[in-house]
Amino acid sequence: MRGPAKAVRALTRMRAAGPHPAAVTVERAWALLPPWARGEAPSPGPGALCHGDLHLGQLVRHPAPDGRWLLIDVDDLGVGAPAWDLARPAAWYAAGLLSPEEWGRFLGAYRAARGPAVPAKGDPWPELDVAARALTVQTAALAVARALAQERDLDEVEGLIIDACGRIASLATELNCEASP
Repeated sequence: MRGPAKAVRALTRMRAAGPHPAAVTVERAWALLPPWARGEAPSPGPGALCHGDLHLGQLVRHPAPDGRWLLIDVDDLGVGAPAWDLARPAAWYAAGLLSPEEWGRFLGAYRAARGPAVPAKGDPWPELDVAARALTVQTAALAVARALAQERDLDEVEGLIIDACGRIASLATELNCEASP
């Protein structure tokens, strides 16, 4: 699956679009990702079959309105780390774009269906954290590139994604403080 490659393309697109004040925050968050999430090293662990572009718009009920949930649009199907399939909804939740209730329902349904990205119980974030951070950076980079191309300010949602990159970038300071005696 091409999760890291898509993130690299997004950063390349942002850099080519020209300077933007938010790009500094995006770059700082990008620099904190592990090399494998930036496409600079092989992904750890065994791969699994992944959708490759999972988001809530890719889930439909058939027959509507109460049929089984089906995953559609498998043109990015491939082998990779299953956490990348949950990266977008996890990133949306972490950025405040998906409510805790919606995230809980989504994650509960995913676990009930025995999805491979997270354990059946317990904290999902050890598995989701890096992919969600990488997807946040990818989304922010694309937002900056689009805003520059359209000669407009970032909108409210794009601002929330940039803010999430700021929180990611602040992790380095927090982690360094915790490591200090």
